[in-house]
Amino acid sequence: MEEINQKVHLIAEKMSDDIESIQVIAEKNNGSPPERFIQKESKLAVLDSPLGNIPIINLSYVKSKELEKRQLEDSKLKCASLSSGLFQVLGHGIPISLMNKVRNVTRMFFKQSHKEKQNYSLDKKNPDSKEGFKEGYGREAVLSHEQFLDWNDKLHLKLYPEEERNMDLWPKKPESFKETIIEFNEKVVIIVDEILKALARSLGLHEAYFINNGVKGRIPWRFKYYSFCSKPDLVLGMKPHSDGTSITLILQDDRPGDEIEIMSNGVYKSALHKVVTNSEKERISLSIFVRSGIENELGPIDELIEEGKPKLYKNITAKDYRNEVFLNFAQGKRPIGFMRI
Repeated sequence: MEEINQKVHLIAEKMSDDIESIQVIAEKNNGSPPERFIQKESKLAVLDSPLGNIPIINLSYVKSKELEKRQLEDSKLKCASLSSGLFQVLGHGIPISLMNKVRNVTRMFFKQSHKEKQNYSLDKKNPDSKEGFKEGYGREAVLSHEQFLDWNDKLHLKLYPEEERNMDLWPKKPESFKETIIEFNEKVVIIVDEILKALARSLGLHEAYFINNGVKGRIPWRFKYYSFCSKPDLVLGMKPHSDGTSITLILQDDRPGDEIEIMSNGVYKSALHKVVTNSEKERISLSIFVRSGIENELGPIDELIEEGKPKLYKNITAKDYRNEVFLNFAQGKRPIGFMRI
């Protein structure tokens, strides 16, 4: 499998070189997308069901020593994970001013010229790709000439563990980028621990189960830029997908990913979602992916296999699953499907 994946990545790099950044395409064509970005009708279809009201979890109560308050928030988290898999976190203690600084440095980075951003290209200073993605600035991998492309550019950086950071790919401009992102990351890691503890408790496991078993092995960040598009009804910022993570955090909300669905044996759901485009204005987003260590084995937790409910997913290393995520996402497929027994 390793040799096949290396060949796939080489092909993807070569094909991606032929595709300009979304920012450049939009500026040249006044927001008009080339044919390769026009999605098939099946990809534009509405997702399974509307999300409705997103559950709100008060993290200050999740951390509370008052058992009754904590149990209430744990039960709300469980309900959210059983249904849409999407929830919003309040009471996390991160100042609004810091969240706004993160948004601002992200916007300022993408506002720079394409030439400036190319200094951090994902094809430079980045010889290794152990887990299905490359760090740096660029766009999605292109695996075939028939692949329909998403309307976004990205900056992908590893934040945790600290020793895996490739500082050559961190933007030098704006000057406050590094300081702001590291400050935010320190607070994010604390939030991740509390959410993982609450998820474990809600499944009847020891609260440290996920943390002690390497579920918080790596935390890469993905900054994304969605230019305005003159045909928002035909183009997607990102195709329908679920996240190959344990949990995903964005500035507005959080959600369990495929790893938690697999480990819970299908009890908790990984949210299927997509990103639409806008004909009038650009957008930015930040997704923070909490992933298992690459040598971890993913599979249903033994304690959650019950009589009358057989094991639904096979076991696989996180590294191999990451490669499947990479290949399936490019084809618009959910990688979790191949895990089913």
